[in-house]
Amino acid sequence: MRAVWPDTEVTEVETVAGSPRRTRLLEVAYRVVMRRAPVLYGVAYDVLRRRPRVAAVFQRLGAPATARALRPVLRRHAPDLVVCTYPVTSGGLALLRRRGELTARTVAVVTDAAVHPFWVWPDVDETWTMLDAAADAVRELAPDAAVRVVPPAVDPRFTPAPPPAREVGHPGLTVLVTGGSLAFGRLDAVVDAVLAAGDGVRAVVLCGRHEALRQALAARRDPRVRALGWTDAVPAEMAAADVVVTTGGGMIASEALAVGRPLLFVTPVRGHGRACAAALAAAGLALVCPRPADATRVVADLLADPARREGLAAAARGFSGRDLDGELAALARRTV
Repeated sequence: MRAVWPDTEVTEVETVAGSPRRTRLLEVAYRVVMRRAPVLYGVAYDVLRRRPRVAAVFQRLGAPATARALRPVLRRHAPDLVVCTYPVTSGGLALLRRRGELTARTVAVVTDAAVHPFWVWPDVDETWTMLDAAADAVRELAPDAAVRVVPPAVDPRFTPAPPPAREVGHPGLTVLVTGGSLAFGRLDAVVDAVLAAGDGVRAVVLCGRHEALRQALAARRDPRVRALGWTDAVPAEMAAADVVVTTGGGMIASEALAVGRPLLFVTPVRGHGRACAAALAAAGLALVCPRPADATRVVADLLADPARREGLAAAARGFSGRDLDGELAALARRTV
């Protein structure tokens, strides 16, 4: 936004639940559940996704607290436009809009490929999705919603990159493996499955904040594995990879597509991971490997078939090459 609207004051508010305390509580609860009881998270996600009326009850219960926390922030800044990238916060904005307390134009940006009912708030002015199928899902839940299909916004460092140069003595594949910032899923098993595809395969593993995983992989002393902790070099690592493997989806999937890399979901985590994987696979933008053995087979196929790799890369480039700047310019015209 700052690049497209140079004369505009843009303020970022870093919160997911409306207040620092609730934000921290939500972060801890999410991490614990995903580590200790991922099945519970997946069941809850799927039940609410399939029963939007039940989801609506929880939406109504949560929105007032978020609205109370957002009210002083909005009064302080008096914005003309509010763009929200988290569904819980969008709920607070929607409630304030419905009550007439917020006159600014509001946009809810769905940052995942799949739409959950928690993303849908009819009282916001616009809902942005990245896929046509996701837009259709929003309209099913809220027939009067104003929905636009817009390319996802990613860090500008994630730009289309040429295929990585082949190193002397390494004609194979470099596979970037990630489970998000917290390295969700059995990444050790995923790495084993990737390496089993052939001697020419190497794995670069983004362990994020999962230091125990990084140490365990480093202790193997396998020259084919490079395990990284928390790093700001993800754009460069992704550009240097031939294939991106993820267990979670979300932003990492959008970033891989922005760079133009074939995207594989391997044993995607329950809930949003599986939903994102299914949505991108249906759009022809990813391959899904439900079991580690499937990953071994698919990576071996990609190693042997450069044309297939290029087909996936071309689909990624086509998806990410849409005009986000044009959409932002149009949003500015709708706002003033």
